[in-house]
This record gives sequence, structure tokens and C-alpha cells, in this order.
Amino acid sequence: MTQSTLEQIKNALENKKEQEVLRLKDAASYLNISLTSLWRICQNDPLAPPKIRITSRCCVMRKADLDAYLESKKGA
Repeated sequence: MTQSTLEQIKNALENKKEQEVLRLKDAASYLNISLTSLWRICQNDPLAPPKIRITSRCCVMRKADLDAYLESKKGA
């Protein structure tokens, strides 16, 4: 494989990771907290990752946003 092909593969994998989404139950599990705690964080913390409403009863969060939220809380 050429260097450009490797770069294309790497970029594709990074883009896929940025687009990966988790249902709220899975997002809470990923953060190692309860679903209730995740809802509380979303209501009270202005830095909380945004919820994306898919349907009237289904929300998701981007995994990249969850990772960024964890990074922002490391120094706190």
C-alpha cells in the first residue's frame, strides 16, 4: 500500500469514529454512570454533550462529544 492509501484509510476511520453515536442508555454506560445521572448532567451542566433527537422517543449522543466532555472534566 502506498502512503496516500494508508492516509485515506486512517482518515476514513477517524471520520467514522467522529460519526459514531450511542443511545442514551449506552452513553450512560460508556460514562460509567446511571441513565438518571446522565439526564441530570444534561439538565444542569452547560458543558454537557448535546442530545440529538432521532424521533420523539429516541435520543442519541455522539461518542466524540462524550470523549470531549470527559476530557473537559479531567482538569476540573
